Amino acid sequence: MEYIVLEPLVSKNAALNQSIIERKSKITPEEEKLILHEAEGSFTGFIVKQPISLQQQESMLNFGKFDLSFKLKILMKHLTHTEEQQEQRVLKFWFINNDKKEHLTCSNMFFRNLFKQDFPRDYFSFLLRIMQMIKALKSITRVKVEIEKIGKPQPLGSQFGQKDPKQFEMIISGKILEFLERSFPNPMSIEELANLTHADHELVYKLLCNLLDRDLVKFYDDGASWVRKFAHVHDQHDFYEVQQQPVLPDFQKPTIAIITVNYYEKLAVDAMMTEKITFYRRKPEGLGESNVYTIGLIGNHRVVSTKLPLLNKDSRSAKITSGNTTTRLLGIFDQIEHVFLVGCAGAVPNYSDFGRHLRRGDIVVSVPDLSDTSEEDFIYGQFEITKSQRGFQYSTKSWLPKSPDLYRIVQTIQKSYDPQSEQMYPWETYINEAVEILTSKELDCRRPVEDKLLFTFDDKNVIEVDHPTDSSGSFNRREYGYPVLKFGRIASGEALTKNDGLRNLLSEENGILCFDTGMDQVMESIEGNRKDSFIIIRSISDYSDGTTTKEWQPYAAICAAAFAKTIISALPTV
Repeated sequence: MEYIVLEPLVSKNAALNQSIIERKSKITPEEEKLILHEAEGSFTGFIVKQPISLQQQESMLNFGKFDLSFKLKILMKHLTHTEEQQEQRVLKFWFINNDKKEHLTCSNMFFRNLFKQDFPRDYFSFLLRIMQMIKALKSITRVKVEIEKIGKPQPLGSQFGQKDPKQFEMIISGKILEFLERSFPNPMSIEELANLTHADHELVYKLLCNLLDRDLVKFYDDGASWVRKFAHVHDQHDFYEVQQQPVLPDFQKPTIAIITVNYYEKLAVDAMMTEKITFYRRKPEGLGESNVYTIGLIGNHRVVSTKLPLLNKDSRSAKITSGNTTTRLLGIFDQIEHVFLVGCAGAVPNYSDFGRHLRRGDIVVSVPDLSDTSEEDFIYGQFEITKSQRGFQYSTKSWLPKSPDLYRIVQTIQKSYDPQSEQMYPWETYINEAVEILTSKELDCRRPVEDKLLFTFDDKNVIEVDHPTDSSGSFNRREYGYPVLKFGRIASGEALTKNDGLRNLLSEENGILCFDTGMDQVMESIEGNRKDSFIIIRSISDYSDGTTTKEWQPYAAICAAAFAKTIISALPTV
C-alpha cells in the first residue's frame, strides 16, 4: 500500500509554518508511534504525524538538496474579518529520478492543478491539495512547504484604493480616454461615457475639454459626440475625413490587409508603413459603424490597416459588428491577397519550464503543421464552455488557412531563429524604430520594467508567482529588452479568460500558447470572403486576453507589428 505522509515541522520563527509531505511505501513501527491521524474513505493512505522537534529534524530529515523550488506571494482577505493577510509560500520538490524534462513537466502539471478556481484558502486545505497531487503525480517523492506571514500587506500589482478627491478626476479622465480608444473609430456620447465611468455629465464634459486641450480627442455635433483623435503622434501623415471611401487607381490598391482591435495596435502597424494616407468615415448618426483605413507601403507591398471597435468586446452584437466591418474592408479593397491579424494577447504561462514560458512582450506566431494534412490541425480556435452535471464541457470552432505562402516564410524564420543568439533580428530593429517614432509626452511605448505574474481567486484574493528562471547561463534576450519568439496555436474563449484552471487545462490539451479577445466573426468573414492566406501575430501584454491592462499594450503592439513587417517584407513582389 502507498502512503502520503504529512509531517509538520517545529520552527523557531513563530510566523513560519513548515511541513514535509512525502510518498512512502510502508510505515515503520517507530513512525506508527508518531501518527496523529490516519484518514479513511477517499483519503485512505493519508497520514498526519505529530510535529517533529528541531532535534529530530536534524537526525531524521536528511534528504539532500531539492530538485526544484517555487515561491508564491499571496494576498488574501480573511473570511470573517476585514483585514488582509499577505503570505509567502515556498514549495521545494524532490523527484523519483534525475530526468530534468520530466521534473519540469510534472511540476507544471502540479501548478496547473494548484491554481484551480477553488484555490485552497486556509493552511490545512492547501496541504491537503498538495497531498492529493503528490498521490496523483507519481514522479514526486516529497514536497517541503514553507508558509510565512509577511508583515504589513503590500498591494500585488496595480490597484486603486478608495476614491481620493485629488486623484479621482485623473482616474476618470484616464477611463474616458480608454473607452474612447476602445470605441475608436466610433464616437461616443457624453451620456455613454458618464454611464461607463459612473461619473456625472458635467465632470465628463470638463474632463473631455481637458483632453481636447491636450489634442487627444475631437468632438462632433457641437460636443454631442466625441472620438479619440488619431493623428496626434510624431508619425504625422495625411488624414482625411470622407463621406465614402475614395476609389483608388489599380497601382495604389492594397494587396495586404492588417486588422487590429486595440488603439495602440493600429498606431503600431501604421508606424511600420511609409508613404501612408488615412481615410476616416464617421458613421451617420444611429447607422452602421465608423471606419478608418490607413493605406501605405511596407517593403514593396501596398497594405491597408484598420481597427475594429473593441467596446463591449464579449457581447454577441460587438462580435457581429467586427465581422461586418471585416467584410466591408475586404469588399472595398477587393485585391487583398493576404490578411494579417496583428495585436496583443494574454499568455498561458508555464510555471516551471523557462523554455516554454511566455512573458509580456514576447511574440506568438500562429503556425500550422505543414506536414500534417489532417482536418484536426488549426492555427486559431474559438472555445465555447458549458457547465453540466459532468463538469465543464467545451466545443471548438477552428480555422486553418488553405494557402501556405505566409507560413513558408515563417518556417524559414523559425528554422534560423535562436533565442539564445546574440545577433540582432530584423523585427528587433523595427521595434526600436517604432518606439522612437511613437513615443511622445502623451504616449510611452518603451518596454515597461515590471512584469508580475498575478492570479486572482474568489474575485478579491491575489497570488503572485515567480517566473521560471534559466539555469543554463545562456544569453537571455528579455534581459536586453527584446522579445522571445514563439510559434504555435492561438485561441479565444470568454469563459476561459475568467477561469485560470480551465484555460490552463484546455491550452495543455490543445497546444494553445495565448488567448486573444475573440476574433471568431472576423475569421468567419475572412473565410467567407475566400481569403485563403491569413496569419495571426500576437504579442503578450497580460496573462488573460490582451485587453486587461494598458501598461504593456503599446510596446506589445509594436512587437507584433514589427514581426508582421518582417513577413511582409519577405513576400515576393509580383
